[in-house]
Amino acid sequence: MRKFLLAFVITFSVLFGVAAADKSWKSVATEMQGIIDDAYSIYAGGNADGGYERMNDAYFGHYEVDGFERNTQSRIGGSRAGNVEVQFSRVKTAMRAGKPNEEVRKEADTLIAMLFEDAEKLDPPDMSWTELAQILQSEFGEAAGMYSDGKVVTAEPKFRKAYARYYGKSKFQENVAKSLGSARDEQIVNLYTKTKSMILNKEAKPAVVASITELSDLLSVTAADLTKKQGRAQWWATVVASLLILLREGFEAILIVGAIIAYLRKSGNEGNLPTVYKGSVIGILASIVMALILIGLTRFGFESGQGQEVVEGVTMFIAVAVLFYTSNWMLSKASSKAWSNYLKGKIQTSVDSRSMFSLAFTCFLAVFREGAEVILFYQAMFSGSDGNGTVSAVILGMIIAVVLLVFVYKAIILTGKKLPLKPFFMATSILMFVMVVAFVGGGISEFVDAAWIQPKLVDGVPTISLLGIYPYAQSLIAQGIAIAVIVATLILGKALSGKKEKE
Repeated sequence: MRKFLLAFVITFSVLFGVAAADKSWKSVATEMQGIIDDAYSIYAGGNADGGYERMNDAYFGHYEVDGFERNTQSRIGGSRAGNVEVQFSRVKTAMRAGKPNEEVRKEADTLIAMLFEDAEKLDPPDMSWTELAQILQSEFGEAAGMYSDGKVVTAEPKFRKAYARYYGKSKFQENVAKSLGSARDEQIVNLYTKTKSMILNKEAKPAVVASITELSDLLSVTAADLTKKQGRAQWWATVVASLLILLREGFEAILIVGAIIAYLRKSGNEGNLPTVYKGSVIGILASIVMALILIGLTRFGFESGQGQEVVEGVTMFIAVAVLFYTSNWMLSKASSKAWSNYLKGKIQTSVDSRSMFSLAFTCFLAVFREGAEVILFYQAMFSGSDGNGTVSAVILGMIIAVVLLVFVYKAIILTGKKLPLKPFFMATSILMFVMVVAFVGGGISEFVDAAWIQPKLVDGVPTISLLGIYPYAQSLIAQGIAIAVIVATLILGKALSGKKEKE
């Protein structure tokens, strides 16, 4: 089991530890702007189909392949990426519907503005807080020199404009209030107001210069404090995000594999343990292969990129079927007795037949079902990391998660105490039902992006990608059907369970 967990960490580190790459998202947004403008020109020239295909070039050839979408999802939010995808659809739908040029231009401009807004958030800031403080120090120094030379008329605007430009309008002030507290911001504002008043009142030169210098020093200290606190907070936030990914996805696999190992040891079948390990390792390898295939489709996929969307959409609907089956299965095994009987039946059959295939396959599925998704999550985190220690934060989160999972494994193996399986499986099955509905909406959205479905936009419906909610009539109807099927299944299952209990 240790080798299994160690392989998990080493695999992630080797595959994605050097995945981060320096890139300007603003330059990618600029490229997309040129293509979108070109698409509009083609449309305005009377070629609607040509404009539509050119819009696909912007989406598939840059937004997806260049990693803009994935980094938006991991670093800004899935809902924001969903909103951008919907805006791409709005532009293409307007072109398909033959809308007036002004309306298409308006939708295109909205999309371009969204892309540049996201690029600004994804790109590192042009200046650090320390660099801004250094500029302020220089500007304030010039203002102090002017005042000392008797140039009061020019000293005041120099001082005021430098403060407004490099403290107020640069978001310096906003971040100080947010991260260091309003008291620090008030201290800076009060000192600035006092100094400006001293300049306007033409007070003694040494007093004014001393006040300007005091404000300059305060801003320098504040910049250093802000950099330190935000860097530390961001680093730990990355650690927690990384930890939760592996902990959330790995817990179920560890629970199932650990329970099987615990039973084998209690029943004196330790000789069959290598089968469990082999099934788990094969699950890891299969997860890596699947993840690399998906990554390859994203980066080097079909020329138009539509094939990738089709694959993702089909995969989502396969996941719908698997999740629906698994959630019902978990409900049927919700009680500790039913779970124990299930495990005993599976393992005893394998031992009696001298065939470990079913046991290995159970372990394989437990790992494989979670592994590919975990790898893709980490790949996005690494590709969006910068060179300021973020990679180390991701790796630390992974290590902490592995340690916690080892404790879960040890608790199952060594203590022999039963975990509260019924609440766990009940909660997991409910979560899986929610994922079924979300995947149905997400699958329809992928087919919309692949141009397999021409969407009917529904105004007023928000984009909540986490729940698979999109403003498409087709996806909303499909999700309504999925909810109806789930409710009917639960009612039928409860009725059959009650009948069995009576019998």
